[in-house]
Amino acid sequence: MMNDYRPRQFSLLPTAVKNILIINGIFFLATFVFQSAYHIDLAEYLGLFFPANNHFHVWQFVTYMFMHASIDHIFFNMLSFWMFGSVLENVWGTKRFLLFYFFTGIGAALCNIGANYYTYFHLQQTVADFLNHPSPIALQDLISKNKLIEFSPFLNSNQGVLNSWLNDSANPTLLNDVKSVLGEYQNHLGIADERFAGPMVGASGAVFGVLFAFGYLFPNTMIYVYFFIPLRAKYFVMIYGAIEFFSAWRSVPGDNVAHIAHLGGMLFGFFLIYYWNKTKKQMLF
Repeated sequence: MMNDYRPRQFSLLPTAVKNILIINGIFFLATFVFQSAYHIDLAEYLGLFFPANNHFHVWQFVTYMFMHASIDHIFFNMLSFWMFGSVLENVWGTKRFLLFYFFTGIGAALCNIGANYYTYFHLQQTVADFLNHPSPIALQDLISKNKLIEFSPFLNSNQGVLNSWLNDSANPTLLNDVKSVLGEYQNHLGIADERFAGPMVGASGAVFGVLFAFGYLFPNTMIYVYFFIPLRAKYFVMIYGAIEFFSAWRSVPGDNVAHIAHLGGMLFGFFLIYYWNKTKKQMLF
């Protein structure tokens, strides 16, 4: 049984965890140095952008994990990473732990981009459908069901154009204006909608993978939420996963947390542990 396993030597700060903490700290400090000294936003180069955005580069699938937006962002990510990652590295060893960390981090990014692609192509198609068959009801449905005004500063600033045609739908000039606005939105969707415009940063996807692995391997270990509420690890993971699922489904404007990436980190963590069990490369339970 995994709960009976004890590593030969337990380190509070094992090699991989220590170096990942250091690298994250260096990247965080460099963000402020480059911004203040050179007016360079490192997030534009190292954060993960949607592929339709001009700032996208392949290396961002790795570098985004070392970028953080604020002190509390990096603090809580690294605190959770140290708390649960140290145990896993002591159990698995450094090489296996590093493989798991980057596998779940990249997997989290792929899940987030995959979900964004689904939304992206859906928006492209629904806008195209309206442009081919315009009607006031179709425009109202397009705006309300897809939350276009809430998620797009561009369409928000052109809301008057859309409303003018809704109030006078028989006016061909106003219809042409609406088509022009929506065509512009469609052609520049990668930057015209906040769901695709900004970079994803943070180690949260990989951290959620680590959290899942801890809950899977040590399900009955007590975790003290906010340092005083006792909860078994398996319930902690399930509750956290349910919260992330609900938040991803809810999708409210202004919520800049990549909930799909968190779920993706857990999912890819499950995939890798299942593979290790299946191939008997490591006895996990």
